[in-house]
Amino acid sequence: MSGSARDIAYTIPWRSSGIRAGAHKSHLFGAGGRFRDIVPLLTLPDPRRIAIRASLSDPFERLLVRRTEQQAAVDVCLLIDVSGSMSFTGNCNKLTLAADLAEALAVCAERTGDSFALYPFDITLRHELVLRRSFSKAAHAEAVARLRVCSPDRPGVIGALEAAAAIAGSKKLVFIISDFLWSMDDARRIGGALSSHDVVPIEIEDSLQSKDLPDWGLLNLKDLESGRHQLVVMRPSLKERWLRARQEHRRCIRQVFDATARQMFSIRDRIDWMQLTSYLLYGSV
Repeated sequence: MSGSARDIAYTIPWRSSGIRAGAHKSHLFGAGGRFRDIVPLLTLPDPRRIAIRASLSDPFERLLVRRTEQQAAVDVCLLIDVSGSMSFTGNCNKLTLAADLAEALAVCAERTGDSFALYPFDITLRHELVLRRSFSKAAHAEAVARLRVCSPDRPGVIGALEAAAAIAGSKKLVFIISDFLWSMDDARRIGGALSSHDVVPIEIEDSLQSKDLPDWGLLNLKDLESGRHQLVVMRPSLKERWLRARQEHRRCIRQVFDATARQMFSIRDRIDWMQLTSYLLYGSV
């Protein structure tokens, strides 16, 4: 594990349907797990678990037993945007931050016994970077290393729909990492395609693209998605309009994902690992 990876943790507010032993609540019952409830002996014929105090106080004079649940693993999937806009480097390198997140989440999945999968996308699913569901630490490290050296030079994010089709099935914990400079139509389609999963959207923002713009000057701007250049005379009124438009776009994107996912977590320039862990464990931003 590289020095940039940190020790983080996550939890899920739902019960896993998996059968592999893990660290999360599940629908399965089994010995040695977390206490679930007390049921009649006829429901669970295991006299080793008789609850004496509960049986003596039962008004129907039934023999009651303690029932425990087996903790289970979940499938953790990362959908990472590697489109052209993620190549912007100002006060941070977006792709490097995304790779740091992937590495930290892979380590956390390994520690809790969860599977880990990685699906980078742009206009298509980047199959040469994909890691299917795996428990192998070596496979996780290799996938993250490939992600770190990839070239985010193609436009579009609709490849996320291919990733959504690839992870269809039982409910999974899905992290979608992007700068979310998407069209509203793409956001609605992708959010809808992932709505059956527990989706955690994580936004990576470079402050140089918005807050740190100069008030005055000539700016030679490049659209990283289309490759077009444009010379702009920056002035305070134009900067203010841009910032208002950016905030409105962020609000609309968040509104789309709020309907089908957890509250979006934002990273600006650097990762606050303590705040991220608090968000993943308790849902606070």
